[in-house]
Amino acid sequence: MDSIIEKVFYTYFDRKASDKSISKIKNEIEVIKKQLKKTFSKKQRKLLLRIEDKKDLINEISSSESFIAGFKIGLKVGFEVNED
Repeated sequence: MDSIIEKVFYTYFDRKASDKSISKIKNEIEVIKKQLKKTFSKKQRKLLLRIEDKKDLINEISSSESFIAGFKIGLKVGFEVNED
């Protein structure tokens, strides 16, 4: 992730991750995962971890692409406003 837009995205994303409501949801997810893992075999836990990794990757790609698209739209609007 070398582009400036991606760097700005991750700066924004990290700040949003510290939001209390997001932290609360993350904590709830962790509690549920721990409860679920207790009932799983080793193979099932590995499969759950793979699912979580793929889900996180999808979320990261989707969030990044959405942010970049919004940022580009914002830049275009800014350029159009300043053309006058």
